Amino acid sequence: MHARSAEESSANYPIASLAKRLLHLFRDGLDERLRPWGITAAQLAVLAKLEREPGISGASLARACLVTPQTTQVLLRGIQKNGWIVRVRHPENERILLATLTPSGRRILAKSRSAVGEIYEQMLDGLAAKDARVLESLLSQCAANLESTRTGSTPPK
Repeated sequence: MHARSAEESSANYPIASLAKRLLHLFRDGLDERLRPWGITAAQLAVLAKLEREPGISGASLARACLVTPQTTQVLLRGIQKNGWIVRVRHPENERILLATLTPSGRRILAKSRSAVGEIYEQMLDGLAAKDARVLESLLSQCAANLESTRTGSTPPK
């Protein structure tokens, strides 16, 4: 995207531009805080999702972590190399590898959550709790509006 079109996009779609900027700043700050522990925000997202849904499919994991299936496989290989997950073949389909956290993976996930909390608190600094709840509600509605076009359902009002 050229500088001029980026400026036009920011002016024409300020909320989308701010959401993108916020996500970028959050992720960069998180990566910086996680670096000493040898983990990235993307790897952390994968570990967190695997904690909630052990054995989740690669495609579902990619969607949940906002990356491509190919990137998910790269992330899983790196996480496995670090000893944070084990992958075993699916009993009915040997092409599928099911991933689960190891005790080491659970430890790095727990340790990393403090960094997420720090970035989150920094992001909300200066906002009253009520304003943060309103912001969350408004952004949730925006997300629901966009999700409804993907699923064909009508967003709640």
